[in-house]
Amino acid sequence: HAELELETFDVSETVQNVARTVEPLFLRNTNRLNVECPNNIGELYSDQIKFTQILFNLLSNAAKFTHKGTITLSVERLKNDEKSWGSERLIFKCTDTGIGITPEQLQKLFQPFTQADASTTRKYGGTGLGLAIAQKYSQMLGGEITVNSEFGKGSTFTLILPA
Repeated sequence: HAELELETFDVSETVQNVARTVEPLFLRNTNRLNVECPNNIGELYSDQIKFTQILFNLLSNAAKFTHKGTITLSVERLKNDEKSWGSERLIFKCTDTGIGITPEQLQKLFQPFTQADASTTRKYGGTGLGLAIAQKYSQMLGGEITVNSEFGKGSTFTLILPA
């Protein structure tokens, strides 16, 4: 079980670094990456390596299943409701215009080594461990990943972390 290495880091800077890292994957399928992250979004006290890995996995997954499309990574900081006064959360949304996910595939999405189905696998390569690792890391960091998808239209993966 991997240990957490907690540190304070700049969210915008880290997001830009991940975007630069995944750029070659985007170019391969002629995709465009839009990053909507305010420069003054502030800092996050978390495990930067695991956080980076989550974003990388979400973006590379989007890049793999999208062709000649657009993937948008948007980041916002929200105050939690009054009950948890003073605390905030960061919301990272990775939205693609890719092939989308069927309801059956959605249920298996975060399991290790699930292939959406054999024909998708042959065409796009397996979904592998990327999403399972992203979900596991997000939970280790006190957050979660949710997914919203319309088959044939694209998907939105939302990472929510305590800020």
